[in-house]
Amino acid sequence: MDAARSAFIKGQNRKFYLCIAGFMAVLTFILGGIGAALSYYFHWGLTGTGVFLLLAGIINFFSYFFSHLLIIKMSRSRALERRQAPEFFDMVDSLCREQGLPSPKLYLINDDAMNAFATGRDKKRAVVAVTRGLLEKLSIGEVRGVVGHELTHIQNNDMRLMTIVTLAAGFISIFADMYWHGVQLSKADEKDRSGVLAIIGFILALFAPLTAMFIQLAISRRREFIADAGSAEMTDDPLALASALEKIRKDMRPLPSAGVTTAHLYFSNPAKSTDLIDKLFSTHPPIEERIRMLKMMKGA
Repeated sequence: MDAARSAFIKGQNRKFYLCIAGFMAVLTFILGGIGAALSYYFHWGLTGTGVFLLLAGIINFFSYFFSHLLIIKMSRSRALERRQAPEFFDMVDSLCREQGLPSPKLYLINDDAMNAFATGRDKKRAVVAVTRGLLEKLSIGEVRGVVGHELTHIQNNDMRLMTIVTLAAGFISIFADMYWHGVQLSKADEKDRSGVLAIIGFILALFAPLTAMFIQLAISRRREFIADAGSAEMTDDPLALASALEKIRKDMRPLPSAGVTTAHLYFSNPAKSTDLIDKLFSTHPPIEERIRMLKMMKGA
């Protein structure tokens, strides 16, 4: 890795760490504010605020330390054993040795779509998950290019923010849904005549999808280009990765196990949507642009 690219990546990583701290601070502030509002409305004193701040602390703790485990569950991945794909294991181990990286744990998503993702809060706890379709439909060189992309994310610590924000957004969505149902019950029991709870519930219902949008906008598309370039450098074969992207571009099969809040983790957009709005807020650059950049690297 040349000095200019190394300095650029370090600068980007500093921004990502600031994003992590900022997101957790905002999450704590929002939940604390909700607790304060409810405490004032119901005359709870500091009790309600304390409960919500405790909830924010728990979310932040689990987001940082255990989010990768929940994301594996969310993606319906299963641990892959060496006997199931020995050539794949050998390829990953070889790439990791060349880069001085610990070998990540490998998982398989049992789906025909071609995709992959990396997660884990650091290099020692990294996970790479690939779909069955990726292993079956791509050549070993093309799979090597995709894995090189994911290993570059691990090398650059990209997946740390991706993983943390994913779980935090999931918690917020669940919390908003539970709170909204609670509001409906309160209205049914005529406990909330003023409509304050309904207003708070409405704000929360809006905040959950906005959080998902924040995830999409917070993860820079430039990181995908950097990961593509890192894979090309790691494998010394940018055209293999370009070929993999071309096959994925032609296969419009979506990946059902990838939700809105986890889409940014994947190698390519798992929704395979042609909708203009989805493309506008996609975390991934257009595949055609990624292919063009890779071919430029090879002078093709």
